[in-house]
Amino acid sequence: MKWVLAVFGKAGSPFIADEVDKYVKRLRGGMFPLEVVELKESKLDDRLQSLAQEASLFDKKFPKSEYRRVILSEEGKLMDTVKLSDTLRDRFPGNIVFLIGSAYGIDENLKKTADLLLSLSPLTFTHDHARVLFAEQLYRVQMVMQGHPYHHR
Repeated sequence: MKWVLAVFGKAGSPFIADEVDKYVKRLRGGMFPLEVVELKESKLDDRLQSLAQEASLFDKKFPKSEYRRVILSEEGKLMDTVKLSDTLRDRFPGNIVFLIGSAYGIDENLKKTADLLLSLSPLTFTHDHARVLFAEQLYRVQMVMQGHPYHHR
């Protein structure tokens, strides 16, 4: 079983990439090793066409038959770390792909394929900051699952 953090586009700075990598390294050898996959952002001018193109790329790379899908979206469900840990443990056995969309967002049809739409916060973050925040949360989630004192219940 593995977890994949899929993001459209490259990290905007070495600082962002290093911060995400810090949590990837911490999770190496853990219950669910985390892999970060950077998907190619669409370069089309039309927003809807771009989103459809990105959705197609995501579907090919992460078939629904092989991965449970957790898509980060502003209209998603808000959860604290413990609730997210419990939800992932209880409802999502197997491989999970977590998706952070591109600057255009996420295709509406792709959102409909999600096993869970998840919101990080009612606040708005850049895609780079969302990467770091969510990688850190995935680390905390696994610590909760393991009963580690890093995150107290």
